Amino acid sequence: MNHGLTSSPVTDSQGEPHSIIAYACGASETLIQGLNTLNLPHLAALLGKMACVSQGSTAMDLVAGKFPESAYLMAHESVLKLWDLQPQWGKEVIITPCHWQVGMNDVVMRNPADIQLTAEESQALLLAIQPYFAEDGIEVRYESPLVWRGKGSMFQGLPLPAIDKAVGQHVNAWMPSAPQARPLQRLQSEMQMLLYQHPVNDQRSLQGRWTVNSFWVHRQLNQLFEATSPAQIFLDLKEATQQSNAALWRQQWERLDNTVCKHLLDVLAQQQDVSLTLCSATAWRHYRPQKSSLWHSLQRLFKPTSVHKELSALLEDASAL
Repeated sequence: MNHGLTSSPVTDSQGEPHSIIAYACGASETLIQGLNTLNLPHLAALLGKMACVSQGSTAMDLVAGKFPESAYLMAHESVLKLWDLQPQWGKEVIITPCHWQVGMNDVVMRNPADIQLTAEESQALLLAIQPYFAEDGIEVRYESPLVWRGKGSMFQGLPLPAIDKAVGQHVNAWMPSAPQARPLQRLQSEMQMLLYQHPVNDQRSLQGRWTVNSFWVHRQLNQLFEATSPAQIFLDLKEATQQSNAALWRQQWERLDNTVCKHLLDVLAQQQDVSLTLCSATAWRHYRPQKSSLWHSLQRLFKPTSVHKELSALLEDASAL
């Protein structure tokens, strides 16, 4: 399912189509092994006519105990800088109820999807916290169990880490540290106290389910970038990658191969310029058509492009850059 800037195929002023495939590979052992089972003939043919002309990574090291703002973006968001697009840290955000697992020395955020929060539970929790958000000038409305839409001047100009960056990680490192974020940190502490004794959590505790003891504030693609982006971003592989579901991941990849990759191959055959960007969670590789030459043809003949190698390189890039 496409999301954010993916409502329809778009082109730039030269009519050049750009496709960005997010979550093209995952670091879990299951998905790494799954690379060997992929059969993507259109992607292989496409990469055989292209070369990786640029690459990047958002897997940054900690600086003074915090991540720099550039690391807050997912790879498929960061790569938009190739078209001179920069994230807009506006007033509109997404607030996701979540569970923070408290350990002896750290606090780790579990995947919100694993909470299995119902619509009724989510709405009850939101009803309880809305007045406190309102006191800080934040308007919050319900959209779905894990999506509350927020809007407030507190968020204007405030970089916020993508939720996928923080899941499974120590939350303290990913908490925004700018002075502007202090009211948000205070609000988060107050809501943790409120949620601790909420009837919804009392009932969930009795049932042996994870409680909702915090929330995460982040932004969707269409809140970060204008919808007029020249790039079409495909998030079809996201769910399977995050769940380390190799069967679903392979199925979704085959669908992308027969649609997106086939389309790009057809356009390229018409002597039109195209580009393809493959992304992991933290790295990206940008491919452009390679001019055909005798040497290039011989190289491809004796050493054909390996989809496995190109996708594996995303994991290597994330750790090396």
